[in-house]
Amino acid sequence: MDVRRVVRVDVRRVRAARGRDPGRHVPDAAAVADPVRVGGSPDRGLQPVRGRTVARRRSAPDPALEDVVALTMELAAVPAPTGDEGGRADVVAALLSAAGLEVDQDAVGNVVARVRDTDRERPAVVVSAHLDTVFGSGVALAPRREGDRLHAPGIGDNTVAVAALVVLARELAAGVHPADTVLAATVGEEGLGDLRGAKHLLRTVPARAYVSLEGHLLDELVVGGIGSVRLRATYTGPGGHSWGDRDAPSAVHALLKAGAAALDAVPVGRHVNLGVVEGGTTVNAIAASASLLVDLRDEDEDRLEETARIVGAVLGRAPLGIVARVDRIGHRPAGRMDRDAPIVRAARSARADVGLRPGREDVGSTECNAAFPLGIPTVCLGLTRGADMHRESEWIAIEPISDGLAAVRALLRRLRD
Repeated sequence: MDVRRVVRVDVRRVRAARGRDPGRHVPDAAAVADPVRVGGSPDRGLQPVRGRTVARRRSAPDPALEDVVALTMELAAVPAPTGDEGGRADVVAALLSAAGLEVDQDAVGNVVARVRDTDRERPAVVVSAHLDTVFGSGVALAPRREGDRLHAPGIGDNTVAVAALVVLARELAAGVHPADTVLAATVGEEGLGDLRGAKHLLRTVPARAYVSLEGHLLDELVVGGIGSVRLRATYTGPGGHSWGDRDAPSAVHALLKAGAAALDAVPVGRHVNLGVVEGGTTVNAIAASASLLVDLRDEDEDRLEETARIVGAVLGRAPLGIVARVDRIGHRPAGRMDRDAPIVRAARSARADVGLRPGREDVGSTECNAAFPLGIPTVCLGLTRGADMHRESEWIAIEPISDGLAAVRALLRRLRD
């Protein structure tokens, strides 16, 4: 268990250290305009060359790149463990407000920004990036820039995406993007956060399209969600001395047998992970309590639910003298966009608009999962490339951020009414 602390940030000090006016490096509309504006066609933004179609490439570095880098370094220094994202949320809220947007923090802690005086009942294009990382407050963050890379725990998952969201906010306030765009820095994406932020966001903000941003995954286009169900099984009994009470039932023994039986009961090919096992107090005591965390995953929601019923039923069996309890503690719904869905076509074309090769269309576990049961069109875009996600040695490449940011802008243009 992590010992977490609340970080209070003096926003004036942050701005002074950054040495920039938050709105200073906002490109005008022409600087990020659609390279080719042809109405209606899913192939607009492409140029014919000798009978074939190729994407027009950007000819100059993105002027916002260094702003994204500076914001990424700034935010990566603020801890944001799942469930304790408040310190980072406060910094992001101040940055979005300084950009000139109307900013709210909702009931679960999401930071939501929109153009002032827009109609909140009108369905919007909602763009989100999650604030939280998998790292507890005890992990030394110490972000650093080395050559063409940024290094820090959580730098790519998902700090750089939150930094890009701030840059998009400055552009939105300057009129570059459609006024019905809503930007959100969300909580509770990782682990047992159970998409708490994204689920609440999409229940409270009317959305006609939902775009999730991730720091890694530049070469992918996430169009589907791998569903997951998380279970906690607990076992309690009388405990006792290892020898003196040797006939008493053990909670740990019950857990181990139930876990093995659950694995055997699941049909071949289903995914079950017994992720965390805890129990007992010492080697010469019969365990009075034990617990188990289980992760189930599947691309098919109905099959996932069937697996959850099978595993839950088996884990709920216990020998005489042991009380078993199984609780569902998380659910990421599975789903997938049709390959010809307008938002998928728009995302493909947006990549071509800015010179990116077609992305590998795949399923993942992202905030898009929250949109599937609501019927909201959704895709997830990546900002850059890197490695060591969920490790303290995580890093991202700087230069590709320009491509990722350009693709997001292009998608927003294509999602205009």
